[in-house]
Amino acid sequence: MNHLMIQLEQLSLDSIPDETKLMEITDSKVLAQVTNLIPELFKAGNAAGNAVQGAKANAEVLYRAIIPAGAKLANSREMDGAVRGIYHGAEGVKGHANLLAVKKNSNVSRNVAASAMNLASMVVGQYYMNEINEELGEISAGITKISEFQDNEYKSKVFALVAQIQKVAIFQVDILDNDELRLSEIYNLNRWEQECIQLLGQANLTIAGFGNKENLDYEEYEKQLAEAQNWFVYQKTLMEVMIKIAELKHTLHLGSASREQCGALLPTYSKQVQDSLNQLSTWHKTQTEKFEINVDEKSRKRMGLDGVIYFIPGLINEENKFCSIPNNTVKKIIAQTNGYTTRQNIDPIDLFQEDVRIIAKEGRIYYLPKDVL
Repeated sequence: MNHLMIQLEQLSLDSIPDETKLMEITDSKVLAQVTNLIPELFKAGNAAGNAVQGAKANAEVLYRAIIPAGAKLANSREMDGAVRGIYHGAEGVKGHANLLAVKKNSNVSRNVAASAMNLASMVVGQYYMNEINEELGEISAGITKISEFQDNEYKSKVFALVAQIQKVAIFQVDILDNDELRLSEIYNLNRWEQECIQLLGQANLTIAGFGNKENLDYEEYEKQLAEAQNWFVYQKTLMEVMIKIAELKHTLHLGSASREQCGALLPTYSKQVQDSLNQLSTWHKTQTEKFEINVDEKSRKRMGLDGVIYFIPGLINEENKFCSIPNNTVKKIIAQTNGYTTRQNIDPIDLFQEDVRIIAKEGRIYYLPKDVL
């Protein structure tokens, strides 16, 4: 008879060096799945929580259950339909426990492996979606700072796009647990990805076009600099949104579609972004040389009537030939000249393909990503 092997361990609190890496599982439906699939973990966590009340910190313990990747099955000669748990202590294996016996009235599927895989997908999906949602919040906050942008239609489209993607990123068990809803959201993401590509293409062309703006005086250059900054922020925002769309698709596919497949368009559009940024950088270098702008000193050479007025004082003191420029202007020049690196997820570990570690600590249930222990 095949049985699912779920390892259950008792650990000391200092086994987790960084508790901020723990993601608490608070959704009632996911907690119900944990309770149904691994009741002994839930009981052990509550018992430990009660026991440590009033005890010293170094006496505290936690429990960890490991759901194997892909919910692999292992042979067992014990009871039918049971999930087998292995208790580990400081000196090795302490014993075994039947964590689940599938009964007719059980809320857990008769296919225990499928139930374990479903729980693992829910937990990892929640982890990824929480991360994506937090990053989208930062992206949204960034574009709200854009001011004096004349194209209100473009601005509203970008805001709407980010809001739609952010709505999908809010973790919902009902979506991950329902194939029809998941596929519907993936379809929406593909549609929004095309919209993002169109908006990004417009930003790329506009940014590249600044390289054709020549014969400017300094005041005109400052105006173009401010306009370029708006497009610079939009472009960066849209490239990051494309990355988040790819990550969300991977999550909604529950890892069945690879990251490379979900982000197949990213290399093409990353190159287009970089090409336009290179043109913008070249334009700025030409202008800073022309106006003798020194970003370190936050100054530029006086020109025109101002240069004439300060010609004689400049002969007496070289510094009189230069005037200061606003710090905000300097920041824009530096940012647009240097460009940026998009925050693409380069983590080689795909948590959907790894064992899922669930922690019971003081009556609460957490997920612990692979790179922590």
